[in-house]
Amino acid sequence: MSNSPIELSINKEIAAPVEAVFQAWTQPELMKQWFAPGAMTVPNAEVDLTVGGNYLVHMHDAEENSDHIVSGTYEEIIPNEKIVFNWMWKDGVDRTQVIIELQAKGENHTLLTLTHRGFSQQEFADKHTMGWHGCLASLESHLIPMANAEKSIA
Repeated sequence: MSNSPIELSINKEIAAPVEAVFQAWTQPELMKQWFAPGAMTVPNAEVDLTVGGNYLVHMHDAEENSDHIVSGTYEEIIPNEKIVFNWMWKDGVDRTQVIIELQAKGENHTLLTLTHRGFSQQEFADKHTMGWHGCLASLESHLIPMANAEKSIA
């Protein structure tokens, strides 16, 4: 991983319980529903949720007929609190690090802090900032209907 000081940080409050947010980041079937920005889809997601275990996310852009595949290994996992993993695009040159921190804000709200660090160029950090904002918007739009459905069942 690069020792570059270039990083990005995003805080997002999500109207869903911390357990649901954690599951969305760690269960392949759930990741397929949101882990891509904009109109992109996720035809494949793989997770070995252990320290040293691998993950893979395959994003597809139908408009450009292009595939974007990222993979890495988990470095730290604290259920419902923190996930740390390294991140490398299939044809990329930088191995960076992503830190996801989750903090419960009441019963049905979660403060998610995403830090992505180790970029070799500011341009790469800027592109990832846009991508992460798109992914987190997809995550939120996926989780809010689930949280509302659980409320109506209770």
